Amino acid sequence: MGKEHVEEISEAEMSVFKKKLRKLASFKGRGTELISLYLPPDVDRSLVTGQLTEEMSQSSNIKSPTTRKNVQGALRKLQNFLKTINFRLPANGLVVLCGNVSQQEGKPDIQLFTLKPVKRLNVKLYWCDSEFHLGPLNEMAQPSEIFAILTIDKNEATIAILIGKKYEILGHFTSGVAGKTRAGGQSSHRFERLREEAAQDFYKRISEKMNAVFLPYGEKLKGIIIAGPGITKNYFLNQELMDHRIRGKIIGQIDTSYTDESGIREVVQKSGELLKDTEITKERKALEQFFEAVVKTGLATYGQKQVEEALAIGKVERLLLSEEIEWWVYKFKCSSCGAEEEIVVKEQASFDEKKFKCSKCGSVNAELVEQVDYLDWMMEKAQNTGAKTKIVSTETAEGEQFYRGFGGIGAILRYK
Repeated sequence: MGKEHVEEISEAEMSVFKKKLRKLASFKGRGTELISLYLPPDVDRSLVTGQLTEEMSQSSNIKSPTTRKNVQGALRKLQNFLKTINFRLPANGLVVLCGNVSQQEGKPDIQLFTLKPVKRLNVKLYWCDSEFHLGPLNEMAQPSEIFAILTIDKNEATIAILIGKKYEILGHFTSGVAGKTRAGGQSSHRFERLREEAAQDFYKRISEKMNAVFLPYGEKLKGIIIAGPGITKNYFLNQELMDHRIRGKIIGQIDTSYTDESGIREVVQKSGELLKDTEITKERKALEQFFEAVVKTGLATYGQKQVEEALAIGKVERLLLSEEIEWWVYKFKCSSCGAEEEIVVKEQASFDEKKFKCSKCGSVNAELVEQVDYLDWMMEKAQNTGAKTKIVSTETAEGEQFYRGFGGIGAILRYK
């Protein structure tokens, strides 16, 4: 597997990972009913099964009958899941989360979620609380690379940070530098001195903000772009007021029409070469290739059914999925004939797992073994066939068009 493929899959996995963390963080239990189980890749199977058996025994002491019932139901679901997968864990380990996520009192909804860590899991943990324990996973999701943008002219300046596909405005400054026409009664010498002092104060304030904001990022700060409509950006750089560690990160200058938030957007649009390794640029390029393939070569397809079929026969070169897709894949195992089946569920609220019928024997005696995020499920299928995956946001115009116009599911094909 080539280096490019590894990086592409890693980016896609991180996008899905962050999306799942946001979803899991939204669940709140009515009591201490949500169980988090962290399983490192080398975990001792007997220790885990022994602990779950012990927790089942201890749960009988829970005073609230409702909480006791829900915790025991979650523990049974956990135990059955681990038996089903026979403790076969991914290379980085596995986090299994289970509990009653229903918001309706008296109507339990015990669901089980799995999360593959994007980095090796080193902690073994069993935690029962009113929310899922996501601390170690949130640490893994912290961005590893950021870029800084400064737009500046003689009147104003804006500082922004670019993390992945999103930018955030961190500061906006006005210069206070007077125009070239001096007030009555002032000598030209005094007037110019006041203008220079105001400009110097302007540059100093910007530099202090840049130092304060970006120095703590250390090696995570991969580059700084200085932009603006005129030569003020050169004057600013010549002052050498920024810390040398920050100055050393400047990767280029760009001419823009504006210095407010519109200027920041303009920088992101124009900085393809400078930011060629950032997510937002990769996303735009991937979508442009997809749109071109749809229109010109026909080496593309879109829509759930069409893309899933193309994946199944190995036609997909690159899979494109919008992070706006909120579907789940329910994995059932029939207790009567042992058949395993996967169902794509687009509306969780309208799906009743108890009404599921085995397609082989018609039995309604089937157990919901696992719920998997649809993006994660599709990404695994792509990985198994050697296809690259790109998860795209709706932060760009292209990403919004892909989601609204193509349903958020597309593929560039190896052949027609």
